[in-house]
Amino acid sequence: MTATERPLLLTRDPDLLDDLRRLAVAAGVEPDVVPTAAAGRRLWASAPIVVVGDDLADEAVAASLGRRTGVLVASHAGEEAVPWRSALALGAEHVVTLPAGERFLVERLAERRTAHRRATVLGVVAGAGGAGASVFATALALAARRAGHDVLLADVDPGSGGLDLVLGAEDEPGVRWCDLASVSGLLVPEALRGALPSAHGVDVLSVDRSGVDAVPVDSVPAVVDSAVAAYDVVVLDLPRCRPDVLDAVVPRCDVVMLVATPDVRGAAASLRRVTTLGDRTDLRLVVRHRPRHGHALDPDELASWLGLDVAAELAYDPRLEDALDRGDPPGLSPRSRLARTCGELIARLVPR
Repeated sequence: MTATERPLLLTRDPDLLDDLRRLAVAAGVEPDVVPTAAAGRRLWASAPIVVVGDDLADEAVAASLGRRTGVLVASHAGEEAVPWRSALALGAEHVVTLPAGERFLVERLAERRTAHRRATVLGVVAGAGGAGASVFATALALAARRAGHDVLLADVDPGSGGLDLVLGAEDEPGVRWCDLASVSGLLVPEALRGALPSAHGVDVLSVDRSGVDAVPVDSVPAVVDSAVAAYDVVVLDLPRCRPDVLDAVVPRCDVVMLVATPDVRGAAASLRRVTTLGDRTDLRLVVRHRPRHGHALDPDELASWLGLDVAAELAYDPRLEDALDRGDPPGLSPRSRLARTCGELIARLVPR
């Protein structure tokens, strides 16, 4: 990031500076920091965005730095203690009080990030029970890791049995969703990555099988936003029938892949998912073939009926069932059909 792309932070309040640095990290930007208004004069006009601490707001006005767009004033103080007069004199667009305004401030800082500033978020949802969405999501995460990406596999289905089991990380130490129930603001990326269990190079955020507050819905947006700043690829295993969770997560996905089986039951259930999700995201179809029994729909026929493009077809592979029975993660072997298919998808969906 060049000097002209870096935000400018003006404060000498150590507590405020710690918070502003943390939020800059969450936004994926590297700021310039100056402790006086005079020291900020050289960068004042060229910085894409300026955050002035309330401790330096009066000083910045006295220094006659000039009015410009993209100025924010940040404060830990309550509304009654905010330097509104100085904020108006600086032409500040907003006065952001922390911690309540953390998400807003991260979003503003993130607007100036480079093109590769955020994770690609891939959602996976089953058209019907037993379609194999968790298996596919795990294989997709492993394929992304093989491609050299830092990856988080996250379970956001409260009814899930636990993606850590599918990945083989059930005995690994680290936090689960229940440990994040109190999260309301953005987490430092390094702290999130250091807290999660990992297996085969993939970090995993799974439900707690105790069943108590399996996925704390109120915490989901902040945790997913934190993951977006911490990883290259985030794979989300989505629930089929939890509108509250879907409302929180689907808008954050770049692509959602609907895993459907090419049979009448799978097609009917998948149509309900399309009705729910089709106008809210880039929804694509993944056809998972099963052993032949009864009449199977042609994948193109299924895609036409659902009104979706086919992203991939997962051929039936009896060796996959054997591997799952042994406790091996799906798609772990790069030579398997599933791994090759997921690798091709990652190459198409994730920018280098």
